[in-house]
Amino acid sequence: MNKIGGKQPQLFVLLQRMKRIAILGAGASGLFAAAQLSKHSDLSVVVFEKSKNIAAKLRASGGGRANILNEHIGPECYNHPEFMSDFLRQTDFQTLYSEFENMGLMMRSDEEHRVYPATFFSTTVVDVLLKNLSKNVQIITDYEVKSLTREKQQWQINDFPTLFDQVLLMVGSPAGIARQSQNFASFLNPLDIHFHPFKPSLVGFKLIQYPKYLHGCRAKAEVSLYQQNRIIFQERGEVTFKEEGISGIVVMNASAHYNRLKSPVNCTLSLNFLYDEDLDISDYLRKYQDFSGILHPKLCKLYAQSPFDPRALQWRIEGTYDLPAAQVAHGGIDVGEVDEFLQLKRYPHLYVGGELLDIDGVCGGYNLFFAFASAYWIVKNLFRED
Repeated sequence: MNKIGGKQPQLFVLLQRMKRIAILGAGASGLFAAAQLSKHSDLSVVVFEKSKNIAAKLRASGGGRANILNEHIGPECYNHPEFMSDFLRQTDFQTLYSEFENMGLMMRSDEEHRVYPATFFSTTVVDVLLKNLSKNVQIITDYEVKSLTREKQQWQINDFPTLFDQVLLMVGSPAGIARQSQNFASFLNPLDIHFHPFKPSLVGFKLIQYPKYLHGCRAKAEVSLYQQNRIIFQERGEVTFKEEGISGIVVMNASAHYNRLKSPVNCTLSLNFLYDEDLDISDYLRKYQDFSGILHPKLCKLYAQSPFDPRALQWRIEGTYDLPAAQVAHGGIDVGEVDEFLQLKRYPHLYVGGELLDIDGVCGGYNLFFAFASAYWIVKNLFRED
């Protein structure tokens, strides 16, 4: 593997007999695709990365532990279950698990079926992917793609000195990026592709009339998302209280469903802190006067100021935190724009993988699974006409 830094890479020679592949994005999808392409000795692959560092989001995923897969992958875990149902018939959990094993990555599963590298260290995944890149793969960092144009049967990227036979679009999304760009993937604009604007998903909620002193509180709860009187989502887990609202895996899963609503208005969150307690609240209060033996001290302070039902503490939702705070973004290229091989229907030899496609899942390894699985499926079918 060769790596070049700088916005003006030096000209390098590619053998004319070799097929030329460009990958836009050196994240989870891009690196996995590059590793899969490395199995073919007759290819020349160039990976273009906008930032100076590769796989930054993958390194940060799961709090640095990288929950890369889930043993129970199902279409119901995604925003387009029908699309994913078809996709998962071709590429499933075991396929990806075996591919990682063949690359030399040892993995471990937890009690909730989430799969991590055995080191529980995300950089291990990046290191394994990089180790599996061949000498025919070149990574160019700090290189922003501003134009992508069709030249007869090939693709031109900016003024790069080489045309490409196939291009894999794997630039991800603006989720988790501190400095947002108004021109994210603007090189796609001339192609006139149906694109859903990115919105934050797997993110915390900002709540109306929320007391900031709850910041730092953690509590197990059954979290229910309602729109008016209709329940949208319900799950149990740990809730983390922040300055403007709440977060935690269970809350982020609720946000995924919130952002899939056509009109996310009149929504409330209800927290049940006693979901596993068979307790008569009235009798408990008569005997002990408060909930200091049951609830976190900060929640007891809230109760003292404004009494609430510990089985139904409700807040109206103001909205979610912004994209920089999100683990995943909802939106991207419409799934109707791609064929069964994830190739753009109107643009032969142009493929879409990972988060750039309008596919997002709940927490638990589902999003990284799709990042890797889409890359695997694209590469597997890249030369099906040969």
